[in-house]
Amino acid sequence: MAKIIVVDDSNLIAAVISHFAKGYDCEILTARDGEEAIERYKSEKPDLVFLDIKMPKMNGIQALEEIRKIDPEAKVVMCTALKEKAQEEKAKALGACGYITKPFTKEDITSILKKYLK
Repeated sequence: MAKIIVVDDSNLIAAVISHFAKGYDCEILTARDGEEAIERYKSEKPDLVFLDIKMPKMNGIQALEEIRKIDPEAKVVMCTALKEKAQEEKAKALGACGYITKPFTKEDITSILKKYLK
């Protein structure tokens, strides 16, 4: 079973991704901020991470940097409500494998799951 961590300070995002991921053999785990995301990544070693950019304590860009230090092969998809070209470029330069904007569709999520889950 694949493990996915959804990192967002809104419980709704995890619920939406969980709903869209039905039919995939995966376990959805959550984290509320960047610091918690790093700890969950270390302990759970997920197959995929959906990582919000704007969060309290530590933002998603900072968390992405730390996760990629832990695991240079980490599959991290950045999620944001505001599509900002500079942030997208920075995230991709740091190794994000995807960048989606909220609200996302079922197709957005399922195409990512098909691509990155084995």
